[in-house]
Amino acid sequence: MKESLSSFIVPRININSRESINEAIYMTKELGFDTFILFASDKVVFGENNKFSLKTFQETKGMLQDFSSKEILFFIDAESGFGHRCIEGLDINLETLDLSEEEKIYKNFKLINDELFENQISFNLAPVVDLNNLNEEILIGRSYSNDPKIVSKIASIFLSSCKASNIIPCLKHFPGHGAAKGDTHSDLIISPLSLEELKSSHLIPFIELINDTDFIMINHLSYESLDKSLCPATMSKTIMENLLRKDLGYKGLIISDSIRMGALSRNFTEEEVIWKFILNGGDLVLDPINPIESLSIMKKIVKSSSNLMEEKLAKINSIKNKARNLMKK
Repeated sequence: MKESLSSFIVPRININSRESINEAIYMTKELGFDTFILFASDKVVFGENNKFSLKTFQETKGMLQDFSSKEILFFIDAESGFGHRCIEGLDINLETLDLSEEEKIYKNFKLINDELFENQISFNLAPVVDLNNLNEEILIGRSYSNDPKIVSKIASIFLSSCKASNIIPCLKHFPGHGAAKGDTHSDLIISPLSLEELKSSHLIPFIELINDTDFIMINHLSYESLDKSLCPATMSKTIMENLLRKDLGYKGLIISDSIRMGALSRNFTEEEVIWKFILNGGDLVLDPINPIESLSIMKKIVKSSSNLMEEKLAKINSIKNKARNLMKK
């Protein structure tokens, strides 16, 4: 298990930073990391517009692969396309899609995921299945509709395009980022909605698509009806273990949203976040501030709960094997 501690962590690699690339090479060569999420900046803000060049990405990918016995795997936020992060990539304005033209929507989504496959990027952290009935800026241009049934239909088309393109998708942000006003990139915000209100709206797309995805991403909102004390969903046993796994029957992997975001980093230590995320139902820690230091935290968790961690590791290895096999097709 010691050699597999890095399997629980998906670090950021900023393709525009030589320092970040060098750190990723070190983590690959010396610590066994084989999975990264792609960024073009170290900023943790919504809507940052920095992008990397395709040439630099390909060069970085080659350097990492030179130091790994396993094929390096990449995550990316490509809700609208590779062009969200890459200068030369496709970037589709989702607001211009006619929701009644399902065939055209599928073709656009297929273009997005085909381009990821062409560039050997396995995991697309999309689709967003949040409702934006509060008209929050964080979800404008990302949420498909305020109607959960329409969101489910469009997200289902996105999932189908991923399958056709050999890309592994992720539903986000459970149990619904649209359930509160504010931006968790900045600070912790609270949803006042009851469980009944969540189930009648924000949870519907997750419930309807729960068997069609290998990944669900947890958000950083605190839901006061589900946790009496202030507790982000990322750290909540009530939300991850009880609601998502037991009540809704989800059996796939749970990935955190970036744990660098202000909702967590301004209110908790990284050790607190990782400890509670993993032991309360989570599987993959996304984008820690200190990925190397995170290994020592994972070591403590493994020591305290070895059987649980072995079960999680088996699931993680299974999805990584699936990703590598898909990339060979």
